[in-house]
Amino acid sequence: MLLIREAFKNAAEVIVYIPGSGTKATGTGGGLTASAVYGGTRGNALKYTVAENPAAGFDVSVYLDEALIEAFEGVTDVSGLNSGYIAFKGEALEACAGVNLSGGTDSLSVNADVAEFLDRIESVKFNTLCFPVDDESLKSACKTKIRYLRENAGKRVRAVIPDFNADYEGIINVTNSVKVDGKALTHAQATAWVAGADASASNTQSNTYKVYEGADSVVDSKTHEQSVAAINNGEFFFSCSDEGKVIVEYDINSLVTFDEKKSQNYRKNRIMRALDSIAESISLNFPPNKYSNSEIGWDIMDGMGRALLQQFLDAGTITNVSPETDFAVDRTRSRGDSTYFNVSVQPVDSAEKLYFTVETR
Repeated sequence: MLLIREAFKNAAEVIVYIPGSGTKATGTGGGLTASAVYGGTRGNALKYTVAENPAAGFDVSVYLDEALIEAFEGVTDVSGLNSGYIAFKGEALEACAGVNLSGGTDSLSVNADVAEFLDRIESVKFNTLCFPVDDESLKSACKTKIRYLRENAGKRVRAVIPDFNADYEGIINVTNSVKVDGKALTHAQATAWVAGADASASNTQSNTYKVYEGADSVVDSKTHEQSVAAINNGEFFFSCSDEGKVIVEYDINSLVTFDEKKSQNYRKNRIMRALDSIAESISLNFPPNKYSNSEIGWDIMDGMGRALLQQFLDAGTITNVSPETDFAVDRTRSRGDSTYFNVSVQPVDSAEKLYFTVETR
């Protein structure tokens, strides 16, 4: 639950996958046999009560950590108990003060479970993957999957991994952590907050100096020299501001090898969010078999693409772009069922390094 809580400090939606189901918590009472829907020790926090309804039937209430989460009123048949937390079986309901589920256990996931998870994410729609593992082989497998999704499947996704020099723009490498409510989080646990922050950031927003709400202090803090080295090494880490708040030092990914195709701009997560959102918009608006591969179709596609660039210009995502010349169908190369485009964009970055020259008079 800790990782889910930290992710939700930023994310609007969190999809949880639990490798290995564990043993389901169970309980008996009120004429019912109950079993937690999911395995694991969290099911031991479930409880239900059955009370007679003055009008007819019974009222069944479901609790998690003593907090009411579901209520079924006037139940006359067990089939009417469609709980999302507890699977009920029984013939006839009867009143009972309360039944606490117990016996739920966690299972230790093995590499095969995590490998299965990586295969399953191909069909899941998400922005950023939190991958809180320490096994080096699994980290490499995650990088391979993210690279495949980005470069072969057309899915502009990213992953956050602890202590992993991936040297890839699709991987964020978290190398320290924080204390929350006096509890020191591991580097792996800190990936949940980072993944939530990355997924929720817009393509015109950087997370540099973003405050980690609820954090008391930094775990494994870095000196100035260590910070410079960490940035050059493609590390995402936390530091303390002059006001004593825990902040993101620099919103970068793990890319450290640059060339003509990938400049240093590619290590900036705001830049990558901008490029990814442009790629996703183009993919959404130019599906296969929508336009004719002819002069008429090319005119329509040119108009559509230039309108998209104008939208990104107006939003402040890109700059120094002329839609009329920076989006065009390559009419010389386009033949048969293949259409080629020439697109030029310049993403806008945040003003994060400020230099002042002060003259005295």
